[in-house]
Amino acid sequence: MTEITAGPPALLRSLNARAVLEVVDRQGPIGRPELRDATGLSKTAIAQTLTELERRGAVERAGFDVSRRGPVATLYGLRERASVGAAVDIGHHRLRVIITGLGRQPLARASADADHSSAPETAALVHRLLAQACSDADVDLDDLQVCVIGVPAVVGEGGELRLASGLAAGGVGLASALADALPCPASLENDTNLAAIAEQVGGSARGLSSFVLLSVGASVGAGVVIDGELRRGSTGAAGEIAYLPGPGDEIDDSLGAQSVTTDAEAEGMAPPPSARAVFDAARAGDAAALRAVERTARRIARVSASLALVLDPELIILGGSIGSNGDLLVEPVSRILRDAFPQAAARVAAATAGEHAVLDGAVRLCGDRLREVVFDRATAPLR
Repeated sequence: MTEITAGPPALLRSLNARAVLEVVDRQGPIGRPELRDATGLSKTAIAQTLTELERRGAVERAGFDVSRRGPVATLYGLRERASVGAAVDIGHHRLRVIITGLGRQPLARASADADHSSAPETAALVHRLLAQACSDADVDLDDLQVCVIGVPAVVGEGGELRLASGLAAGGVGLASALADALPCPASLENDTNLAAIAEQVGGSARGLSSFVLLSVGASVGAGVVIDGELRRGSTGAAGEIAYLPGPGDEIDDSLGAQSVTTDAEAEGMAPPPSARAVFDAARAGDAAALRAVERTARRIARVSASLALVLDPELIILGGSIGSNGDLLVEPVSRILRDAFPQAAARVAAATAGEHAVLDGAVRLCGDRLREVVFDRATAPLR
């Protein structure tokens, strides 16, 4: 029989602190009685642990619960500014940043038109926006602990970028330029993957374990979540379906925004200024625009069928500047899937995380990493 012995007191206190922090993060603001119920710790252990975590700046008093019978209970929550970081969306046309803390709520925002003339210029613009947002949030730029950056590119294990046609020199040198320009470690992530995280946390995929975000816009990509985990692949290229061969050309050429305007002209519309104009005309009942949208739906359905047969997700979510026109696309894509690809049993829904999904996903990842920084600092080794 294996002899079971108690661990060192310092280790036990650290484990208790971690348990309390986990519950406060999930359920806070929360009172001591609920913490005892959730952790199984004694009243004394809860009180001692909260006192130490307050002293270390990880938790703070977050008001009072006056709804219960008996004495008013103090509520505890994570201290929002125990650690701060930044979320960045480097888009093709716009750069956006958010300063955030443990609560994953925006403390300040800043944005500007993108400057992709060179990697150093892009990195310098990110630095200027971070400095502006930090000033607005009353945060010292050097206090940033983590920076999560969404990029329209494949991100390799070492942070190198590939297939980044919208960035200067295809993204070459951007990772190192950001590392030189920023005051904290920068973690780069594919933009569609971040949008998928946003859908998983608060969008159409909330509560689902397996789904695909099919992003159709200037380009085409997929964010793949299987068994609750984002799948990046061995080289970071999972979901880069734009480069799959399509009917006579690559999918990116036959399904991107340019194809919508081309289809509209082919169906008899006057040359539309943008894909958005085609969808607006379709909403207004323009017959040629509606036929162009049907063409787009057929292409999306073909790609969705391939994804469904390979990955068997619970849901395929249509996102991106084209795919997010769910009012016009979900019904025909679902119909075409049902009629033409009955083997691909896939539900289809529109993305609901919104146009800031990439940034919201970056905020979520940033908050998760800040949480680990604070939790490690607050629980090792408690006195």
